[in-house]
Amino acid sequence: MRHEHSEKRILDPDWNPPEVEYGYDLISKITDTDEAYVVVTMEIPWNLAKDKVKRAPKKVVFVRNMHWESVTALEKTIPPVDLVIGLGGGSSHDMAKYVALKKDARLIQVPTIISGDASITDPIGIRDKGKVVYIGHVICDKIIVDFSLLRKAPGQLVRYGAGDVLSSHTAIWDWKMACAHGKAEFKPEFYQEARNNLKCLYDMRFEIRDLSDKGIKTIVELYRAYARIAGRLGNDRCQEGSEHFFAYNVEYVTGRQYLHGGLLATGILVMSYIQDNDCEKVKQLMKDMGMEYTLKNISLTRDEFYKSMMTLKNFVQEGGYYYSVIDEKEITSGQLEGIYNLIT
Repeated sequence: MRHEHSEKRILDPDWNPPEVEYGYDLISKITDTDEAYVVVTMEIPWNLAKDKVKRAPKKVVFVRNMHWESVTALEKTIPPVDLVIGLGGGSSHDMAKYVALKKDARLIQVPTIISGDASITDPIGIRDKGKVVYIGHVICDKIIVDFSLLRKAPGQLVRYGAGDVLSSHTAIWDWKMACAHGKAEFKPEFYQEARNNLKCLYDMRFEIRDLSDKGIKTIVELYRAYARIAGRLGNDRCQEGSEHFFAYNVEYVTGRQYLHGGLLATGILVMSYIQDNDCEKVKQLMKDMGMEYTLKNISLTRDEFYKSMMTLKNFVQEGGYYYSVIDEKEITSGQLEGIYNLIT
C-alpha cells in the first residue's frame, strides 16, 4: 500500500527506501499502463526514451529550473493524473516529486543520469530566493534503473553519482568535529555505517569508472543506504556537510544551477583540503572512478570561486546550516591559492 505524501518534511525512522528494479529496456514495461500519467523530464532524456514508450502519456512537461516560482507555475499546467514518471536527472526527479505531491499521484523515478540522489530521497529540493531549500515528504513507488538507457548518457554524468556518496568523507568529519564542540550529538553506529559505505565505494571504484552493471548498482544501493541512515538518525549529517554548503553557495553567488555531482566533486576536494582530511587520497579516488573535479569542468571562473569562498561562512551562518569546518576555520589567502591550484 502506498504511504501518503506530505507537504511537511518528515525524517521517519521507519522509512524504507523505494524498491529498485534493475534491468534493460524497462521504459516499455512501465508505460504499458491504462493509468493516466505524466512524464516530467527535459528534452535530452525524453529524446533518449520516447521511442520506447508503449502508451502515450497524458502530458510531457519539461523542467527548466527548480526555482520556486517556476516549480509552482509548471505544476499548475498539468492535468489530474494517477501516475507521475520522473525521467532524467536531479531537477526532473525533484519536480516529479512535487507534481506527485500536488496531484496525490503514484511516483516512479527513472534516472537517465545519476549525478545525485534525488531519485531515491523523499524531500523535494527547490531554490527559493537563490538558496536551496528542502520541502515535503514524497513516497516513491519504484526506481527504474535501466542500464541500457543510462549508457546512452555521457559517462561522466553517470559517474558523478558517486559524489553524493563520497560527500560522506567530508560530512562525517564535519559531524564529528561539531560533536566535539557540543554542536551536535554523536551516534557512533551511524558514523561507522558511513565509513563502511565509503569503503564499499572505494572497493568498487573501477567498476564505477567502467560503468559496469555492478558499478551503477553500487551507487544506487549506497544512495539507499544513506537515505536509510538519515531516516534513523533524524538528520543528513552522514552525507551532507561543508562540501554541500560550498555547492549551494556557488549557485547562490553565480545565480546558476550546475550538475549536482560535478559541483559536489569540487566541493569535496576543497573541503577535504581545508579539513586536512586525506585530500590526496580523495583526489586519487576521484581519478580512479573517472570523476572530474576541476573548476574548468564546472565552468566556474577564478573570480567566482574566490567570491564563493570568501562569502561562504556568512552564507552558512545566515542560512542556519549544520556546524562544520566552515564555521571553525578562517581561510587565509595562502590557503585559498593552494586550493585553487588543487582544482585547476
